[in-house]
Amino acid sequence: MAEMILYTGPMFSSKTTKLLMQADKRQYQKQNIIAFKSKMDDRYSDKGEIVTHNFNKLEAHLVNTGKEIIEIMQKHDMGADFYDCVIIDELFLIEGSAQECIDLFKMGYDIVIASIDLNFLGEPFEEVQKIMPYCTQIVKCKSVCTVCQKDARYTFKKTQYSLSNANKKIQVGGAELYEPRCQEHYNYMRH
Repeated sequence: MAEMILYTGPMFSSKTTKLLMQADKRQYQKQNIIAFKSKMDDRYSDKGEIVTHNFNKLEAHLVNTGKEIIEIMQKHDMGADFYDCVIIDELFLIEGSAQECIDLFKMGYDIVIASIDLNFLGEPFEEVQKIMPYCTQIVKCKSVCTVCQKDARYTFKKTQYSLSNANKKIQVGGAELYEPRCQEHYNYMRH
């Protein structure tokens, strides 16, 4: 029976690390996996790789849309049926990816996803919101608040580093632009 696993939470909460652990496990189980990440996400590599903050890596196809996921899978010599599991990092950055993942899941593919759930305004990302009802397992990852070191569930945008882009809902960046915050310090800075 197919499963769809979602690792979600704020930045720096080990979502991609958990994603790569799933990929390793499935490779040990002799599953054929295929991985994807957004072309927009070039924080740690501009090559086709999913990379953690600790620089662990997995080869991945770079895509802009969910349709590209299907197209790439179908290009394999044995067709899309060759694969057992689809790995996707930062789902929220890939337009239309939720519907394609849902369709693949319904066709019997295992899907493992890592993605931020909320933008810096505390609003859910559309792709993540669409996929959640279909997930067989959702793991809410927590980070550590940079102010008080308590559990952090929010991603705070340091606008002083990007005043011209302060209101862009999606702006790819790392620790120079974002930091994890607990609810108290996220709300405190928002008012």
